[in-house]
Order: sequence, then C-alpha cells, then structure tokens
Amino acid sequence: MKDKKIIILAVILLALVGYYVWYSQKTTAPKPQGKATFAPRKNPKTEVIRDVRKAVEAYKKDTGNVPQNLDQLKGKYLDDKTLKAADQINLSYKYVDAKSYQITTSGASSAGVKGADKKTPPGRQPTGAAAAAAGASPPAIPQLATTETGWKYDPTGKPDPFKPFILASAASEETPTVVRRQLTPLQKMPLSEIQAGLKAIIWGQLGSKALVEDATGKGYVVQEGTYVGQHDGIVKKIYQDRIVVEEYRRDPTKDRLEPTEVVLKLKKVEPEE
Repeated sequence: MKDKKIIILAVILLALVGYYVWYSQKTTAPKPQGKATFAPRKNPKTEVIRDVRKAVEAYKKDTGNVPQNLDQLKGKYLDDKTLKAADQINLSYKYVDAKSYQITTSGASSAGVKGADKKTPPGRQPTGAAAAAAGASPPAIPQLATTETGWKYDPTGKPDPFKPFILASAASEETPTVVRRQLTPLQKMPLSEIQAGLKAIIWGQLGSKALVEDATGKGYVVQEGTYVGQHDGIVKKIYQDRIVVEEYRRDPTKDRLEPTEVVLKLKKVEPEE
C-alpha cells in the first residue's frame, strides 16, 4: 500500500513538471538567432541614377569613351523601363568630353557630377534624353549633388569657372599685336629728333630713300617699311619733301591704341649768297 502511494505521488509530480515545461515554452517568446538585419529604404531616384551610371561606365569600358547621349545606351546597356524612369524624374545627361560627363535632375534629389579624369562644375546648359523627349530646354540653374548623401551645389551668385576672364568680343576690339623686334637706333629716337636729323631724300622711280643723322652725326638710311620712333612707328611713304610715319598711340577717349600718321618734313636749305 505504501509503494502504491509513492508511485501515485511520482506520477503526479511528473505531470506537474511536464505541465510547467509546456507552459514555459508557450509563454516565452523565441529568441532571435544570429545578428539583426535592417533593410534600408531605397530611393527610386537614386536607383535610377545608379543604373544610368553603371550603363555609362559599361559603355565607356567597351568603347573607351563616354556616350554623347543616353540614346546610345538604349538596348544593350539600358532597357526601356530604366529610360522611362529617367524621363519621369527629369534626368538630364550632359557630355563634357571623351572621359567625363554630368548627370543632373530637376527634383530635390540629384545625381553627382562624375568623370574619369576630372570633376566638372556646373556652368553649361545640360542636354539629355529627358529634355529631348519633352521638347523643352532643361532648367537654367540645376541643383547638383556631388554625392548621394543629399548635399547640393547651388551656382546662384557664384562666378562661372568656365567663363574666360577676357571676353572674345573685347579682345577682338583691341588693335593687332605689334611684333616686337630688337630695337634699332632709329627706334630709340623720338620722331622730333628724326625730323631734326632728316638731311636728304632720294626720290625716283627706282625707289625712295632718306638720310637721317643722329645727335652724334652718325647717318642712317631710311626706306619704306623701316621702323622708326619710340611708338612702334613704321615708314609708310617717302615723298620728295616729306616722310609719312604711322604710329600707334593710345586714344584717351576710346582707351585703346589707334594708328596715327605723322609727317616729317624735309627742311629747305637756303642757297648761300
């Protein structure tokens, strides 16, 4: 009888232990296995820009140069779905040179400027498949991001690094560059001294020449095309009684060099009585 009671107590104890184990497993949440992972949220514009970049780099790797427009990537490098997504985000592709290009978007998020050899700041109007399909010009001042972190570059109020310091229109108004040569003694003399030293003129069909003496009495032969004077003067014409010299002098009203003709007259020698 005593053994029967012990067996009954043991069965009850086992039942209680089994119920406790079952209840603990039911109420306790399973612990996660391994490290927790978090899936980042993807930006549709960033995905499209990345796909376009990969296509451009693949085209460059095959051909050695970047494409001039996105139409060259259609088919082998970009599918119609990606091109359509690029049009929806107003993506513009600009060919800079054979090794660099620029991708811009008119929205809040924009692609970075990328090139194989150099980074090209904004300054020229972008062209691309999106602008050609819409039939309208791209925005005048695009917002550019150098990375995909969201930092933007706004060129408003900043100087254009591609704009030359000397404009072509202003340079064309300047007088022609005068070729500098080693100065001769006549080029070191002012025209007043040359006129004072003008002693004789030989004039005829075989050519005209003049004789000029300096302050020391040394003589020089002058003919058409000889450089004289201290202002890049050149002898244009020799007549029987005068020499015409063309010089470049600065006009204060126009603030630039202007050609000026100076006449050097031969003094008449009075006959001795």
